[in-house]
Amino acid sequence: MEELLEDIQAAKLDLEKDLARYPDLCLALDYWKSKKGDRIAPARADIDPVDIPRLLPRVMLVDVESTEGSAPDFHYRLSGTGIRNVHGYDATGLRPLDLKPPIYGKLIHAHYRAAAEARTPLAHVIVMITNKKQRSYARLILPLSEDGETINMLMTVDSGTQNMLQEFLETLQAIGERD
Repeated sequence: MEELLEDIQAAKLDLEKDLARYPDLCLALDYWKSKKGDRIAPARADIDPVDIPRLLPRVMLVDVESTEGSAPDFHYRLSGTGIRNVHGYDATGLRPLDLKPPIYGKLIHAHYRAAAEARTPLAHVIVMITNKKQRSYARLILPLSEDGETINMLMTVDSGTQNMLQEFLETLQAIGERD
């Protein structure tokens, strides 16, 4: 029987209240803040892989391609080995809209667009339910800027805590209580 996506959902995480559940994402955010200084975002050159070896397998670098008057598009420049192992393929060179299934690619594209336009870190818990299994993970999106104004790259970090549907449900409940 072919695996079919039945549902996909995402919940935005509050960086102050919710991210504490994911120590590795807190580490990534703290590192990003230390490199950013008083700019809107650090440059790619400010990020040294030697500083974050534990995160590297779960890091993706995403080029932000903007043209005047149109929405940004995105291309994967680098996909960590941990992400490749989970997805079963290397996304390097692909666009989020190329990801399968298409509804997943559209969701990821929308998250990247929101982070690039807001010029601020964003975090989500994403859950995918298929007819065979369910998978959930938390992901942090960190903008990068070469000129200190324009977001030209995103660095994403997937949490090492994976397949935690209970975490997703608790997050949804906590968000509902705040709204």
